[in-house]
Amino acid sequence: MEFGKKIRALRKEHGLSLEKLAGKSRVALATLSRIENGKGEGTFRTHQRIAEAFGIQLTEMYRGLQEPEQEAIFIEPEDAEEEIFTYDEKASAILLTKQVSHKQMLPQLIVLQPGGKTTLEQYRKGTERWLFGLEGTTDVIVSKKSYRLSKGGTLYFKASLPHQLQNGNSVTGKVISVTSPVVL
Repeated sequence: MEFGKKIRALRKEHGLSLEKLAGKSRVALATLSRIENGKGEGTFRTHQRIAEAFGIQLTEMYRGLQEPEQEAIFIEPEDAEEEIFTYDEKASAILLTKQVSHKQMLPQLIVLQPGGKTTLEQYRKGTERWLFGLEGTTDVIVSKKSYRLSKGGTLYFKASLPHQLQNGNSVTGKVISVTSPVVL
């Protein structure tokens, strides 16, 4: 099933008009129309808002979608338009790939300014997360246990456990994060 058809089916299943879904999801009516008609896919944040409006996990919204597999997807640096998810003014995640809904893993660059932190996250059972420290030092709390991740350090854990990244230091922390399967 194509993504647009899936959104239309979910919308009808929930008894929503395009206008009501636009209001509930805070996604422009024109964007929703383009998605449903296969003229666009939307962004990571758009997909998140639509899933929230339906009251489902993003992975549930992607379940059953099929797309021809590509052997490789190469993105030229000058062509790359960053998709950024902002936790707050001191914490953000930059998606490191395109068409995330069709991937088996979600690579991100997490940037934590001094005092920044992600929200407390907990994904469905079977989800895993790998972190790699790029810059600074980041505290990673997994099930109330704290791990200090510094440059070059890695942490691999079950993402079904409650977890959060925090920067209590005076310099910016940067962490590469890979979550599998994709959970948004």
